[in-house]
Amino acid sequence: MNDKAAAVALVAAATDALVVGWVLTRGRGPIGGRRSAQAALAGAALVAAQVAGGLLAVRSFFLALTIAWAFLALALPAVALLLLARRALRERATPAVRALAMLVLATVPLSVYASCVEPYRLVTERAEIAIAPERALTRPITIAVLADIQCVEVGEREHEAVRRALDARPDLVLLPGDFAQVGSHRIPEIAPAFRALLAPLDAPLGVFCVLGDTDTRADLLALVEGTRVRLLEDQVLELGSDGQRLTLCGVGLRYDSISARAALRDVESRPGTEGVRLVLAHRPDAVYGLSPGSRVDLVVAGHTHGGQVALPFVGPPIVLSRVPRRVGAGGLHDLEGRRLYVSRGIGWEHGHAPRLRFLAPPEVSILTLR
Repeated sequence: MNDKAAAVALVAAATDALVVGWVLTRGRGPIGGRRSAQAALAGAALVAAQVAGGLLAVRSFFLALTIAWAFLALALPAVALLLLARRALRERATPAVRALAMLVLATVPLSVYASCVEPYRLVTERAEIAIAPERALTRPITIAVLADIQCVEVGEREHEAVRRALDARPDLVLLPGDFAQVGSHRIPEIAPAFRALLAPLDAPLGVFCVLGDTDTRADLLALVEGTRVRLLEDQVLELGSDGQRLTLCGVGLRYDSISARAALRDVESRPGTEGVRLVLAHRPDAVYGLSPGSRVDLVVAGHTHGGQVALPFVGPPIVLSRVPRRVGAGGLHDLEGRRLYVSRGIGWEHGHAPRLRFLAPPEVSILTLR
């Protein structure tokens, strides 16, 4: 998160901790279930007011998440620590309240992991996609996907992602948008490092990208200038290498625009059964521009970051996409005969959002078409 969001989060958490702590410990009576409920209600009301204020002030959904995260990760543990550390308060608390305070403190390592460990725990996800025999593949096609690099500076993690992609010796490299999240004013500053990052990318069938939410056309072209990365803007290309035929359609951020729909119809309706057909998009929602049982063999997308946070047995609470949450969580899926691979991406949301990933680690995706 940026400095302004961090300051707002710290002030909000400190205020929450003071109010919740005062409601919980005021007076001299025992600290039991009734006071805990009152403190919880006071905290919830205060956080709701802070979230509403944040939404009105900067109209940022991600700042609202940051305020809520600060309450859970900072304010509540601070109150629990106060309750257990001060002997006078600890002796007034009922066993149930002390147990609840210990449970809250037990979440601190999870918060630290989600903020400081998992965002940097890059993994390589591999998936095999069965291709119909009539496509006449003479050998498997390997595709490396580097989605949502979405960094504010280029570091070792980004270079490691490129190395893992090249280690797979891909036939094709796809980058589904969201290259950097720094604002256009900082693009000249970050561009040299970004070009150096992308310069090694090469593949027999090419290296292609589309625009994402954090990109403008001018910014993205500045970041890829002098590299082999080619921007596709609602275009369909016929690619071939070593006897393999592949048709690639790239649609931009506005996946439902007239030009994007025309490109999707084009790649879907071309005659013939031979050759693989792929769609590259930033948002997985582009899959709905294809017909059920589409002739397109695979749609490759990013955008969702796997929800960034996934809950055990539940999955991500939100994915900011029309696709089902289980699909937005990432991986290979079939939607009425339309196959879609959603990469969790390499980076995370910056700006007003908290640095956060939990059970949704960043990934380099290696797809093999057989």
